[in-house]
Order: sequence, then C-alpha cells, then structure tokens
Amino acid sequence: NAVANHLDTDPYKLQFFKCQGDGPGNPVKCTYEGNLRDLLVYSKPRQPKKLYYQQLDMKINELENKKQFKVLWLNNKVKEERELVLYPNKNGKVQDLLEEAKKQVELSENGSGKLRLLEIISYKILAVQKEDLALDHLVVGGTKSYRVEEIPGDEVNMTVDELLIPIAHFQKEMYQTFGIPFLLKIKDNEPFSEVKERIQKKLDIPDKEFEKYKFAIIVMGRLEYIPEDSQEVRIDIKKFLPHALQTGMGMQARPWLGLDHVNKTPKRARYNYLEKAIKIHN
Repeated sequence: NAVANHLDTDPYKLQFFKCQGDGPGNPVKCTYEGNLRDLLVYSKPRQPKKLYYQQLDMKINELENKKQFKVLWLNNKVKEERELVLYPNKNGKVQDLLEEAKKQVELSENGSGKLRLLEIISYKILAVQKEDLALDHLVVGGTKSYRVEEIPGDEVNMTVDELLIPIAHFQKEMYQTFGIPFLLKIKDNEPFSEVKERIQKKLDIPDKEFEKYKFAIIVMGRLEYIPEDSQEVRIDIKKFLPHALQTGMGMQARPWLGLDHVNKTPKRARYNYLEKAIKIHN
C-alpha cells in the first residue's frame, strides 16, 4: 500500500519482484502472506535493501493467469519497430496472442486486418508461426525474437505459382546480417527486375543508393549472387522452396534472398524490461 500511495495507483495493479544480485528476480505472488523482511533476505549486506516493482494495466490476480509475452511490432513501412508486452492466457495459442496484439496496434486503413507472427533469429525470418500452435512451444532467448505484423492484402490469398520469401540484409558475408528482415511475394517466371522494383518501393530507397545493392539467393550456407545485369533473369520459384536437411528428423532449411549492402543502421538496445527504481523513505 505504501508504494501504491506514493505512485497514486491501485495496489492490485503493482507487481513486486525479489532482489537477485543487482536486478529483479522472481515475482512475488499476489497470495504471498509473509513479511517484508523475508523478501529482502537476498539483498547484499551493507547495501540499501531493494524491492523491484512494475505497474500493470490489469490486476495482479488476473495477471497470474496470463503469460507475459514480448514481441516486436512492425508497421507497413518496414521501418518502425516497437515492443509490445502482451498477456494472453497461459494455455493460449498464437491466435490468442495476435488478438491481444490487435488491442495495442493501429492497422492500415485499407489493410487486410489480419496479423501474423514471425520467428526471427540473427536478423533473419526463420518461420511464420501457425495460428493453432500452443504458446508453450515458442521459446525466446539468445538472438531469437518474435514479431507481429499486418498481412498485406495481396498476401492473404496466394495462387499455386506464388510464394512468400524471406528477405534479409547482410554486408559482404552472409552471416553478417543486420536490419529488419521482411517477407515478399514473388511469382514463378516473373522478371527479377520487377522483384527489385517492389523491394525498392517497399523499403523506400533512393535510386542512387539502390544501385549499390547486390542480390543473392542463400540456402544451407551457400550463396549464389544474381547477375547485376538482371534484365533477362526470371524467377525460378523452385529455388526458394525449403530444402530437406540430412538430419533424419524431417527438418528443412528455407532459402532466403539476401540484400548485400553497407550497414547504416544505428545500434540500439531493443528492450527496457523495468522502469528505473524509486526510493520510498518512511
């Protein structure tokens, strides 16, 4: 109640965390019946006692039946990413996560109104997650993250000769990926020059800068540059179909289109998990 009074908020909309090292540890359950001294037992001796908290949009007893899930939101300009903190039910599916995301984002005026969840690792799109997949199967950690975006209208219904391909940025070496990866629809046997035009338009890149871009098809660690004079090159959709891995586990490697150019993206931290602590003096 003391913290709630200081913040002028509902005490049931605060979540507290035990101190662990120099940061927050496990959350304190709303049914906790111990005393404050027990929560501070892990604080370092001869240092100020700390208790971490965060303010919630829902009551703590409701939160404990939810699963906190952090995703990135990408708008249709393929430029602005921001973090969404979502609270689907613990036994929910990807579809439930997308419904929660809809409450926090602004969809395009003439868009499809449908969202999808992408699994991203090392700045490359690994998969589009199925809506009926249980959230328990999604693991976040290391360089892996998840992104929510609106499906463009022309990607909702695909014909048999069309395919969504993942595209990522890299500089010289295929493993030096960076920036924001994205999906693009291609059509079998269409001129590659038309694909390049769509990429340039989607990313809003000036002609002079786009002339410096090189394009490569990358699969299973092999890189094949597309000739720079690509007027005669046409899309062979088979080159972008998943390749079976020799693991005996039915796993597949998905080819991706690489954009080779200088990395001009600013370095920044993606997540700020908790607000700065405040001190309350009795």
